[in-house]
Amino acid sequence: MTYCNSADVFNYLGKSAKTKVRSEVVGTSSNTASTSWELDHDNVIDASDTIYTDSTVVPTSSYSINLDDGKLTGLSVPSGSVLTADYDYSGMSDSMVQQMITSSDSLIEVETGRVYTTTTSTTEYLSRDPDQKVFFLNDYPITTLTLLERNTAAQVDAAVWESLTEGLGEDYLSNSEDLLVGRIRFIDSFPLTGQDTLRATYISGYTTVPALVKELSMLLTIRQMANSTVYKSIIEGQDNYTPVRLDEINNRIEELKRVLTKQNISLI
Repeated sequence: MTYCNSADVFNYLGKSAKTKVRSEVVGTSSNTASTSWELDHDNVIDASDTIYTDSTVVPTSSYSINLDDGKLTGLSVPSGSVLTADYDYSGMSDSMVQQMITSSDSLIEVETGRVYTTTTSTTEYLSRDPDQKVFFLNDYPITTLTLLERNTAAQVDAAVWESLTEGLGEDYLSNSEDLLVGRIRFIDSFPLTGQDTLRATYISGYTTVPALVKELSMLLTIRQMANSTVYKSIIEGQDNYTPVRLDEINNRIEELKRVLTKQNISLI
């Protein structure tokens, strides 16, 4: 899963960065065996295409599209039906833009030390220093703290795990604000001092990509585009095309990275 798509990038760049095509007549089917169709333009922007048969929207699951070549395959159209298309295209191939998005997303995760998508259940072992009462899990925010256990045996290789209970008057606290930063605060039933004496099973991440992460992904991708020879050749001689303001983009990128690497991410 990427944090943005090509359509997000070109929408951010503005109308002059792409060309809209509406109600293009792709063809008329002469028989039900017709499954391959070509659009008038290549370099179709991802998530911008809508295909119709006789003005009825075709589900995207009913066909495949090669965005770089503008070719539809696997689409069976009733004989005599007219196939039309709405889409946007640009001067850069979608595969190149997708590579830039993937690179941007990898950089975000390396720079901030976090992944901004929903994850599967994680089991993490934590160690306790003398008198330690507060613990932090590696992945956050926590959507569900499924189980918290402490080892009551002196040896790790012969662990005896005891389930703990959350709440006032119980073993530990981890309210919504705690879960946001992956924090566990002990009240009673402290784990033994030593390595791997506490075990947490939890689900972390986001159901949707946070807005600030999406913006950062778009800006990092646009910066790559602006520095590419392909982008420079596209805008050369186009008076109506607004050049990317790299100084403003770089400043915003640094600001977003500072926010996202803070432990308290409630601004997202």
